[in-house]
Amino acid sequence: MKWLFSIIVILLFSRVSFAEEIDVNILVNDSHPPYVFVEEGDIKGIYIEVLRRISKRMNGYKLSITPAPWQRVKKLIEIGKGFAFVPPYYHGHDWHYVWPYSISIMDESVVVVCRKEILDTPRLNWPEDYAGLIVANNSGYDGFGGPAFRKLVSDGTITLAEAKTTQQNLLRLIRKRVDCYMGNQISVQWRIKTMLESGDLTVAEKDSIVQAAVISKDAVYMGFTDRDQGRFYYKLDFVKKFNNEIYKMKKSGEVMSIYEEFFN
Repeated sequence: MKWLFSIIVILLFSRVSFAEEIDVNILVNDSHPPYVFVEEGDIKGIYIEVLRRISKRMNGYKLSITPAPWQRVKKLIEIGKGFAFVPPYYHGHDWHYVWPYSISIMDESVVVVCRKEILDTPRLNWPEDYAGLIVANNSGYDGFGGPAFRKLVSDGTITLAEAKTTQQNLLRLIRKRVDCYMGNQISVQWRIKTMLESGDLTVAEKDSIVQAAVISKDAVYMGFTDRDQGRFYYKLDFVKKFNNEIYKMKKSGEVMSIYEEFFN
């Protein structure tokens, strides 16, 4: 049996080593600006530019990118149809269908923003000081807020109201349909900026939105399905090569340079 196992391993690695190029599809959240977003039919963003540059440098692989709603992205990974996805936080404790993870691409912070009058009452402690409020969240972001927040939601102490995009939630906030909104810090700042430019938000409305607290800071990764039953035989080789490229881009400052190009 040992000789048979050795032959199988050799054959699998031969498929990786001698193939001219393997087409690999990466699933991404279609609404996470400025990291990932669709504009006039084109997929753009910080992570998209990172992936495109890596695709040009990785030997043996050609990356394609498919945007989809975050819930669908997660489902495709869960059932083993998707190979990899960006940008999950680490969920080894609860998303048991994701393994392995790449090294981190960059960090993201989650904040809670509220209408100014909501903060007339001091709310220094998250989430305890938000009891009795309606807090918005993007659908599919089921880790935002933390366990204590989720417990208060399940107890009915805080009401959770979800919508698909950051813009939808910001509009609900200024229209007083929700009291606060928790979201990615840079995404919130980016969307407020673009809404001002498009006229979807007035300066007065922008000034009424105040950051109340930083809830968490997490690294972002490329995650891989653990439900493919060996179909993606090249997974470990891909992870190794992808990690090498990400490491070099972070070390040289290239990832931060891409970030600055998009946000400034």
